[in-house]
Amino acid sequence: MSRHPVTVGPDATLLDALVLMRGQKVSGLPVVDEVGKLVGVLSQRDVARTLKSAGGIPEVTGLFDLLMFGLSDDTGASVQVLRRILEETNVRDAMSSPPISITSDASLELAAEVMRENAINRIPVLRGDRLVGIVTRNDLVRALVH
Repeated sequence: MSRHPVTVGPDATLLDALVLMRGQKVSGLPVVDEVGKLVGVLSQRDVARTLKSAGGIPEVTGLFDLLMFGLSDDTGASVQVLRRILEETNVRDAMSSPPISITSDASLELAAEVMRENAINRIPVLRGDRLVGIVTRNDLVRALVH
């Protein structure tokens, strides 16, 4: 588990969240409210889904697809349009909620199974209702190697 995960608030814009993800070299963020309660998870997949629906771009499942196939005359999507959507959309409108999480006493095997069953790449770890960490694919690979 990675302790002290980078988080974002539900009122942040998607652009702010993406800048944070890039700066921290992560592909998703737990979303916590003003009192620190976990209210959702935002992933690059969630952002791509939002851009797909708001920008009318078909068949986009991730940001890579968006860059490869979404920006074309056929779709009418432009960098300016996508940036406007990112600037005007709050995290709360794109995040996955309610969040799937595990407790701090859960095994690594359970974390991996929940991630596999739900096709997610990260799972927040809670002690009570307090976010204490996150298990990511990278954490699972690191544990497997050791």
